Amino acid sequence: MAVDDDEELTVDDLDELEDDADADNAAAPAPESETESELPADEDGDPPWGPTITVNDTTYAVSLFWQPLQDTDDPYPEVKETVDNFMEGADLFCLRSGTSPQYGIGNSTEGHKAGMPSAAAALADTFRDKPSSVAVFEVDEGWWFIAIRNDLILSEEDLLYLNEEDAKRAFFAMMAVPDWGRKIAPASWEIEGTEEVDLWDLLKSPGGSKLMHINNAQRQKIKLIAIGAAVVLAFVLYKAVISPLFFSTAKPVIRPLAPMKPLFEEEAPPPPPEIVVKPWEKLMVPEDFMNRCQAAVQQLKSMIIPGWDLEPMTCTPSGVSTGWTMRQGHLGWFKRAIEEYNTRGLDYLLDETGKSAVATLAIGDIAVHHEEPKYEYADLHEELTDIFQAIKMEISMERIPIQREIPRDADGNPAGPPRVTVYPRLTFSFTSDLPMDHWLDMFKKFPGLEVLQLSYTPGDNTWTYEGQIYEPVM
Repeated sequence: MAVDDDEELTVDDLDELEDDADADNAAAPAPESETESELPADEDGDPPWGPTITVNDTTYAVSLFWQPLQDTDDPYPEVKETVDNFMEGADLFCLRSGTSPQYGIGNSTEGHKAGMPSAAAALADTFRDKPSSVAVFEVDEGWWFIAIRNDLILSEEDLLYLNEEDAKRAFFAMMAVPDWGRKIAPASWEIEGTEEVDLWDLLKSPGGSKLMHINNAQRQKIKLIAIGAAVVLAFVLYKAVISPLFFSTAKPVIRPLAPMKPLFEEEAPPPPPEIVVKPWEKLMVPEDFMNRCQAAVQQLKSMIIPGWDLEPMTCTPSGVSTGWTMRQGHLGWFKRAIEEYNTRGLDYLLDETGKSAVATLAIGDIAVHHEEPKYEYADLHEELTDIFQAIKMEISMERIPIQREIPRDADGNPAGPPRVTVYPRLTFSFTSDLPMDHWLDMFKKFPGLEVLQLSYTPGDNTWTYEGQIYEPVM
């Protein structure tokens, strides 16, 4: 479809441009099974969907909006913020514990009810053996589509489609993402590489993730605060009013005391000992960091902006950074697509020419842990060299030696034993197209390891890992 740069772009035009972009990317012939089941074009508006499914006489809530949870002690503020910004009128939510905690939001006006278990949460717990799974299950109510990536339920990929073609379209779109550990689809679709699994065999237990009222959680919190305030008020009234009326108290006799002469001059107390926090006492958990990065990268990859090409992405603890470059069209296409996707936590900045943009996507707070280093540099270098030679891959390694300094007073004299300013460690960097789970298993073999940065290249689907492994300090 051709669009004049000066012509106003409509929603229909954007949908057609998205179809054209998909067609351009599909230059290679599709497998026979996919070619036979040709998908219809997208229709205007959201496809019809349902809120619940019944499996093994249990009614489950589906079609929930999932988000990562930062504060597990008090999830209400995050849930309320999401409802206010993105799902006005929603009144139900559930919590799910996993590799990274999440919360799902539902709405009683759509058919969800308090106490209903979440089908997505229960299935994710069942799929712990292969935490990256995409599936469509044919149920009595329709076709339930679910995508779980590294034990994270993708935000808008828990949906009960009432139309089979809509479910098939969503499944094929997600199949474009590589490295799925499990792919499930109805056998009648005849899609190569998938299997058909009976949902009734998987959902034998509803699990503990059930919908609850958002307002009830707030009322419970206010009730506890009110009870605490009432107890304090009652105590104050008793001490100030009731106690003096019924209990007489003798006035204390105050006698002046003569000041005592100091027996000796007091010396200033010694300064408290310096608390040294070693870097491996607060290491980022590699699994949590990698899962958050991969989920954010997949979210950015799924944003199809007609006429704009996505650049390589870099993930650090502060978030994922990337950019888009205009290949054809005009700036209006980019801004309209960003508004349509409305991705939470995404910030972008356009350059002066309006032909490129840089963007960042937050990944939240990363879990930390304490892990004592175990291996010296020679052992680390030898073990990593052996691993990468065995799979015929390159790895770059460098040693950062220990550095110490002697603390000195104002006159320049030594004021204590030497202290460590730079801790010894081995830094590493390598690029791979293997699944991320493969490297996560390797990282767990080295205590004191920390992944500092991940870079993803969309063109060849490769990840570059940069990190460090600390050595023990005697």
